[in-house]
Amino acid sequence: MKNFNFLTKSKYFVVLILIVISSFFGFYHNILAAVMQSSTYKIQQDSVNLGGVDSSSSTYKLSDNLGEVATGDSNSATYYMHAGYWQMNESYISISSPSDLAMTSMGGLSGGSSEGTMSWVVTTDNTAGYNMSVASSTAPAMQSTLDSLADYTPAGSDPDYNFTNASNSSSFGFSPEGTETLPRYKDNGSSCNTGSLETTGRCWDGFSTTPKIVAGSTSSNHPSGATVTLRLRAESGANHIQTSGVYSVIITATAVTL
Repeated sequence: MKNFNFLTKSKYFVVLILIVISSFFGFYHNILAAVMQSSTYKIQQDSVNLGGVDSSSSTYKLSDNLGEVATGDSNSATYYMHAGYWQMNESYISISSPSDLAMTSMGGLSGGSSEGTMSWVVTTDNTAGYNMSVASSTAPAMQSTLDSLADYTPAGSDPDYNFTNASNSSSFGFSPEGTETLPRYKDNGSSCNTGSLETTGRCWDGFSTTPKIVAGSTSSNHPSGATVTLRLRAESGANHIQTSGVYSVIITATAVTL
């Protein structure tokens, strides 16, 4: 799959995760303009010009002003430019599309576990930042034609620092990783939703058909963007019999400007 890179308010894509369980188990400048802000607000663009009015109907909306020249869109293989005050009212966001993930097989009679990771790169020039959320297409998320793994459920309101699965059950969950991981998934070395650490393989949560925000920022990260990684784990307890088969889950990741 190719990276999506369009000028829209949000981007999303769908990925497929499979696991087999065996029976053995831009820069711009406006003249006489200033960007104003305080602790409670920020005006992203302003301009001193002549006239201007908004017009709209049920099928269109038009914003215009006088005093600017050479406005419009222009682009090449290496850049895309919005010229003009109104043009800059639309922010840019993109999200990459990783390949489908095939996790290693695990035992269905004696128990076992399997882990894998997949990553997205989110890039935005929006000065207010973005949020990225993930959601599963089904509940429970990980299913085969005959059986399923329970969605991981933390013991409390915060994610679990350690992935904990009872010996008589099976479960499937995720842990976000990256510099722009949401504070909910950061830790202090022993607990989640506290501290500033982003310890690998810690702070586990479960998927839902309702999107869960896992990463984001409060400022632009253009042009380099930020990598958001999900560590995925499936586990079956030693006293649990998991039906053999191919298990899969479809995860939708969505990035939205704020």
